[in-house]
Amino acid sequence: MSSGALGSLDRSSGVAGMGAVSRSTLGDRVYDRVREAIIRGELPAGTEINQVELANTLGVSRVPVREALRRLQAERLLDANPFQRYVVTQLSQEQVLELYDLRQTLEIFATLRARSRPDFLDVDLPAARAVAGSMDLDMSSEEWLQADMEFHHSLHGRGSAVSSIIDEVRFRIYRYVHLATPDLPRRQEVLAEHQAILEALERGDEDEIRTLIEAHVEHTRDRLVHMNWGETSGG
Repeated sequence: MSSGALGSLDRSSGVAGMGAVSRSTLGDRVYDRVREAIIRGELPAGTEINQVELANTLGVSRVPVREALRRLQAERLLDANPFQRYVVTQLSQEQVLELYDLRQTLEIFATLRARSRPDFLDVDLPAARAVAGSMDLDMSSEEWLQADMEFHHSLHGRGSAVSSIIDEVRFRIYRYVHLATPDLPRRQEVLAEHQAILEALERGDEDEIRTLIEAHVEHTRDRLVHMNWGETSGG
């Protein structure tokens, strides 16, 4: 279709006169609230979500609830049976560890790719340093996980396709990290690992960057191996 034909279609369909809409809809807010509840463990794995009850609890109609639940199903945080009953996805230990292996590979790819950009040292690396410097051992689990995600966003390239994929993987496994008891020695290790990654990125040593990211993800993965999986998975 030519650009002229497309312009004619736009005018005839009235698109130009529709005006802007709010970027945050009811569906977005329901989605954010339910996703947060899943990640925080307020809705454990295996929980069936009653759409009517959820709509009443949040004070909205069923339309934004259905919209939000479908988005969460697309992100693999919810499963749906043929009767459209949504259930919080339950992952086995093996599946969670597999996702950590995937995250490890993706983070190495994303970081090395971002490091090759001409503005990385002037823009992204300072942003990552600032986030790393803001991380405090006394943070709540939620604050810590949010700051950690911001740190990695700076390294992976904000808005990049691979960063979005990594986020999807992280959201699927964060609830298991969130349910683990805060571990001060591990937090101290994380801060040291972040610093080592930043220094390697400044030097531009790709082999060192790869090795440090592998170890960083592997250490958190190993911690999950020793968790009481029956309690954390809702089984």
